[in-house]
Amino acid sequence: MNVMYRLSFLARMCALSLVANIGLLARGEERTITLTVHPKEVLNTVDVNVYGHFLEHIYHSVNGGLWGELVWNRSFEHHEGGRWQVIDQVVVQKGLATNQRLVFGDPEWEDYEFTLEAQKLGGEEGFLILFRVRDETNFYWCNLGGWGNRWHQLERGRSGEGRWYPVGPRVAGQIDSNRWYRIRIRCEGDHFRVWLDDQQIIESRDPQGHRKGAVGIGTWATQAGFRNLRVTDLAGKELFAGIPEVGSLQQVAKHWRVFGQGRAFLDDNQPLNSDWSQRLESQGGETGLEQQPFALKANEWYVGSLWIRGNTEQNPVIRLMNGPDIIAMQSLPRPGEEWQEVPIRLRSTRDVDSATLQIAFRGPGRLWIDQVSLMPESWLKAGGYRPDLLQAVADLQPPVIRWPGGCFASAYRWKDGIGPQAKRRSYPREIWDDIDVNSFGTDEFIEMCRRVGAEPLIVVNIGTPQWNPGANPDEFLQDILDWIEYCNGPADSKWGRVRAENGHPQPYGVKYWEIDNETWGMTAERYAAAVRRIAPLMRAKDPTIKLAACGSGGMGESAHRWNRVIIEQCAELIDYLSIHHYENPDRFADGPRNYEEFFRATGELIARSKNPNLKLYVSEWNAQSTDWRTGLYCGGILNAFERTGNIVGMAAPALFLRHVSATAWDNAFINFDHRKWFPAPNYVVMQLWRRFYLPNRIRIDGDTGRLNAVATASEDGRRVVVKIVNPTEVTHTLRVQSAGGRIAAAQAVQVAADRLMARNTLDNPSLIRPQTLQTQLTSEGATVVVPRYGCVIVEMELK
Repeated sequence: MNVMYRLSFLARMCALSLVANIGLLARGEERTITLTVHPKEVLNTVDVNVYGHFLEHIYHSVNGGLWGELVWNRSFEHHEGGRWQVIDQVVVQKGLATNQRLVFGDPEWEDYEFTLEAQKLGGEEGFLILFRVRDETNFYWCNLGGWGNRWHQLERGRSGEGRWYPVGPRVAGQIDSNRWYRIRIRCEGDHFRVWLDDQQIIESRDPQGHRKGAVGIGTWATQAGFRNLRVTDLAGKELFAGIPEVGSLQQVAKHWRVFGQGRAFLDDNQPLNSDWSQRLESQGGETGLEQQPFALKANEWYVGSLWIRGNTEQNPVIRLMNGPDIIAMQSLPRPGEEWQEVPIRLRSTRDVDSATLQIAFRGPGRLWIDQVSLMPESWLKAGGYRPDLLQAVADLQPPVIRWPGGCFASAYRWKDGIGPQAKRRSYPREIWDDIDVNSFGTDEFIEMCRRVGAEPLIVVNIGTPQWNPGANPDEFLQDILDWIEYCNGPADSKWGRVRAENGHPQPYGVKYWEIDNETWGMTAERYAAAVRRIAPLMRAKDPTIKLAACGSGGMGESAHRWNRVIIEQCAELIDYLSIHHYENPDRFADGPRNYEEFFRATGELIARSKNPNLKLYVSEWNAQSTDWRTGLYCGGILNAFERTGNIVGMAAPALFLRHVSATAWDNAFINFDHRKWFPAPNYVVMQLWRRFYLPNRIRIDGDTGRLNAVATASEDGRRVVVKIVNPTEVTHTLRVQSAGGRIAAAQAVQVAADRLMARNTLDNPSLIRPQTLQTQLTSEGATVVVPRYGCVIVEMELK
C-alpha cells in the first residue's frame, strides 16, 4: 500500500485510537446549531441558469434513449470491420473508428520477426502492429503514436477481459502524416524488441505472456496504409510475404445478429447513405437479421420504414417475435435493383419486455438492407420522444440545456442532422459506444427544449485538427455562421429557407452559443486567436446572441493559466467562460469548497479584465458515481453556485442520460434501459434544490461548522429557503431564526441514505428520494433535525 507519511508503530496506534474515538463520538452525539437569516440583506443574485443541464450524445443518451427510435444502429455504420481494402499493393484502412484490426497468419507461429512499412493518412494517432494474436482478447500490439500521438507502448490483451495492459515502459514519440515508416518487431520467448526506421525504440520482457500467435495491423481513430508485410522465423525462413486477404466483410453490424441458413456481409458498395449497408445472401431456407430487446405494449402500433434492394424469389418479411411466437408480421415487396423505402406498420397483440425484431426472406437470393426505423405510433404523434425520459428531463425544470457536446460537438457536422431521417448522414466517428445516426438533430433538440421549458445552448465545431483531420478552418467557420442563420435567420434567408422547408418557418431565436469544447489540445494562445477571429463574425451574424469560450478543466495551475490567457485576450468578446471539473466522489465534502475557491480566484482575474461582467459557466461538473456520495456532492456544489452568484452565471452537470449498458462514466442523472429508468442521487438532490430556487442570496449568521449552508429569499423577502448539506456522520439539530420578520410557517424536506454506497436501481428506483422532515415552529424559530450524510431544505414564510 502506498502511504504519504510513515508513522512509528506507537504514533499509528494513537492515530487509529483517535479515529475510532472520533467515530464513536460522531455516531453517538448530536450537535445543535443556530442560524439567523437576514432577508433584507442581499449579498448577490442567483441566476436560475446555474440549474441548467447538458445533453451530450453519449452512451445512447439520445440515439436509443431520449429520442424514440427503437432500432439501434439503424444504418449499419457501427461495426468492428473497419474499412480495409487493397489499393496498388497497399492495405488501406479508411475509417476513423477506434480499435480497427486486420489479423492474418498462423496462430501457431511462435518466435518470429514481423516487418512492414506504414503510413498515416489522417486522424489522431498512429499504428497498431499486432503480434502473437491468439484471439480477439488474447494478443500483443505495439501502439505507435498512441494517447493523442504522444507515446509508443507495447501492450498485451488478456484472455476474456476485453482490455489490454502495458508491457514495459512508455516511450515518448509521435507519428507524422504522409510519410512511410519502416517497422520491425522481433519476439523471442518472453523477449520483445521494436525498431522504428531502423532505430530500436522498445525492448521489454513479459514472462507471464503467451508464446504463440498470428500477426496483424490496426488503427485507432486513424486512417493508414500498410505495405511490404513480411514474417520470418528467427533463422530467416519466410513464413508470410505480400498482401493479406481483405475481401468482403462477412460480418454483421453491431447490435444485429444473422440467423437462418445464409450469410451476412457488410457492404460499402452503393449504400443508401453514409458508408455501409447490410447484405444477406442465401442458397435456400430462411435467412435474416434480428435485433433485441424491444419492449412492446399491447395494442400499440409500431411504425417506421426500411430501405431494401436486391433479388429474392419470395417476398421478404419483417416481424416482431416473443421467443418462437410471432407477435406481429408484415410482408414486404420483392426488392429490385434500386433502393426502395417500405413503410412499416406492426401492431403488438400483447405486452412483451424483450421482443425481437426480425427481417428475413426464404429461398435463394440477395437482400440489401439500410435505414431500419421503428417507433411506437403514440410516441411519433407526441413529437418522437420517449415519454418517460422526456418527463424525467422536464421534472428537473432545466432553464437551459447545452448540446450536442462535449467531445461529441468537436466532430459534429450539423448539416448531417437535419431534413428527412433516411437522408441524414451518420456522425463521422465512433465515440461513446456508438456511431450516432443523427436521428436527433437541431430541430429535434430545439423542439425538446421548448417542450421542457428550457433555452437551447448550442456548442459549435471550429474544426480543431485533433477532431477534424485535414480541416479547413474557413469551411468550419462558414458552417458556424450557417448554423446561426438556420436557427435565427428569417425564412427568406438562405438557411432560414431550409429551416422553413423542414417545417419550421419561424426563427428559433437561439440565444446561447459556445465556441467548441475542451480545446486544450491547442495552446491557450492559439485558441484565444481563434476566438478573436470567430466571435466577432458570430455576433455580426446575430448581434443578440450570448457567447461562451472554452475555459479550464480541473483546478490546478495549468487550469489557472489557461483561464488567465483567455480572459486577458478574449474577455471583451464573450459573455461566459466555460469551465469543467469532475470530482472523486470520496471528496463529496471538501470538493465543493475547493471548487468554490477556484471560482473566486478566477473571479478576481475577471474583475481585472476588460469585461468585469464576464461570468463563469460551469458547463460540466459531477462526482463520478451514482451512489449517495454524488448526491451529497451535488447539494454542496449547488450551494457553491448560489454563494458565488456574482461570479457563476450558468452551470450544467454531466452526464444527463445514460443507458445502463454503458461501459464507463457511471455518474448520470437519468439511467435507463429499453423499459424504464431510475434517478441517481444527484438527480434527486438537484430536482429538490431547483424546486426551491429563489433569486437572492441573503446574509446568514451562525457557526455552521462542517455543514454546507446557504440562504436565499424571494424578491419581496417574504419567502426564505435555507439549503443545508451535512457531509458528516454527526446528526445536527438546526434552529433557524429570522432577523427580518416573524416566521409564520415553515416546512422541511430531506434526502438522506443509511450508507454512502446506497443507490437507486431499475428495480428499486426510489430508495433515495425526498421525504418530509418534521419541523417544530416556536417563537424562537424553526427547528429541524439534519440527519448525518443528509441534504435538507427548510422553507419559511415570513410576516
